Amino acid sequence: MPFTRGREISRPFDDVMRDVKNSGAVEICFLGQNVNGYKGNRNKEQESDLTVPEPDSYSLSDLIRATAMIESVKRIRFTSSYPTKMDDDLIALFGTEPKLLPFLNMPIQSGSESVLKRMNRPYTLDEYITIVDKLRSMRPDIQISSDFIVGFPGETDAEFQATCDIARRVRYINSYSYKYSPRPHTAAATMPDQIGENIKKERLKILDDILTENNRAFNESCVGKVFECLVEGVDKTGNNLICRTPYMQQVIIPRTTNHQSLITIKITDANKSSLRGEVI
Repeated sequence: MPFTRGREISRPFDDVMRDVKNSGAVEICFLGQNVNGYKGNRNKEQESDLTVPEPDSYSLSDLIRATAMIESVKRIRFTSSYPTKMDDDLIALFGTEPKLLPFLNMPIQSGSESVLKRMNRPYTLDEYITIVDKLRSMRPDIQISSDFIVGFPGETDAEFQATCDIARRVRYINSYSYKYSPRPHTAAATMPDQIGENIKKERLKILDDILTENNRAFNESCVGKVFECLVEGVDKTGNNLICRTPYMQQVIIPRTTNHQSLITIKITDANKSSLRGEVI
């Protein structure tokens, strides 16, 4: 949203990679408003000891490839991605780079073509679904999460139903949904046919129920499976460890006295919001 946040800028490639190398982290998450639109230049003011590609400009794919070469880094992910910036090179990495986690947040916001146009979003549903199909072809076990806005100005019952339909079709997990609220200095704030709060609240509840059911079904499908999980810390009781699967699900396991950053866990139980497991 350049009207409210200003134009996008990308940090120099060398600066980002220096942070990655100095972090000592086993998991690296590249973060940006539209992170897959990253276009970083070399920092010509600094000398670099990094082995990097030759071009003057680098993409998110270049960042991922360079990061994957660092032995101490075991997991890579990024958020949030914009559909029109999800090019074939980045999609192909999900099939070729084992350190890139099989989980992607790719917001769609609405399942209605007309609402997307009013939101000034330059992609169609067919284009979005094509990207999802390509990702699943490259990495069959990949899971997608999304962001949704209900009650955008002028949203009809049929347009809202289209959003529910796309949520069921893609089977998103770990998604986020919000009621539209006017923001200063945005075109939508002055659009006619603003939706009443009662209708927005009702629609949000309907969509949340669908998303929750999708998430519950996926969590339950994980029971019996084994994942390498990242340890985040100790829970409030002090008796359990909180870990994250490659799909960003929370897993609770009994606390052990000695543990590494990554633990292999077998999932033993699941509900709509978290998993339980045992260390293998």
